[in-house]
Amino acid sequence: MDAATASGKIRPMIDPGTRTDDEVAALAHASYVEFSRETARWSGSAGELVERDGYLLYAAGSDFPVSMNGVVRLDPAAPAGEVIAAADAWFGERGRGYSLTTDGYGDGEPDLVAEAEARGLLKLMHTPAMVCDARLADGAAPDGVELRLASSADDIAAFVAVNDAAYQTLGMPEGVIAAAVTAADRVLAPHVRTAIAWEGTTPLACAQIVLSHGIAGVYYVGTVEAARGRGLAELVTRTVTNLAFDLGAGFVILQASTMGDPIYRRMGYREISRYTTHTRFT
Repeated sequence: MDAATASGKIRPMIDPGTRTDDEVAALAHASYVEFSRETARWSGSAGELVERDGYLLYAAGSDFPVSMNGVVRLDPAAPAGEVIAAADAWFGERGRGYSLTTDGYGDGEPDLVAEAEARGLLKLMHTPAMVCDARLADGAAPDGVELRLASSADDIAAFVAVNDAAYQTLGMPEGVIAAAVTAADRVLAPHVRTAIAWEGTTPLACAQIVLSHGIAGVYYVGTVEAARGRGLAELVTRTVTNLAFDLGAGFVILQASTMGDPIYRRMGYREISRYTTHTRFT
């Protein structure tokens, strides 16, 4: 049978009527882990990625310890002490800090949390993990604003510039994203789609989806400070969310910042769990 429905849209890869909360949480986490891998890949030859003994270590082209360098446990049976000791050694060899991200769904990962705190990692964030179960109403761009999907290296440079500026509001130093996202060809891969809102030749806001595991994750939502208050963050997020469903995603997930949290809830995203981030800065 043809993959398209009568409306011309692709059937969801996951049937919304049969998935369980456990499946949603597991796939949401798998999407987050895949984005962690992409964080290293998007740094080209400067990125590093290692999977072994039930955990993932990833390092971007920036040495900033939050988001760009981290460890995630893949196998719940991997001993917490071994995971953190391995991260300490691996990142120590590279002279940089890192973050440990733990998933709070169900029983969570209390052994990893306790081990991180015992070893002196600082609890930095407790972030909502959210899911959108169905396509949203389409957004309308304000007068003078044009929405386009990235299709060139120049577009990816604009995407990087917007987010490098926007994420400074959240405490990320200038230049971190510019140093981390350098392999434009990887960001233009078929499973990654990036929407950018332009006013003339000036990029104002952007958001992207990474498709994997039958779902999509929304990442890198940002608006330059001068363009805030115009609904552009919601516009680009609606756009990529709906694009994900049109491409066959069973549902769409994201991890919300404090700024984005109320916007996503208003749009129709719901919280399913929380991620906790512990960081070693040196």
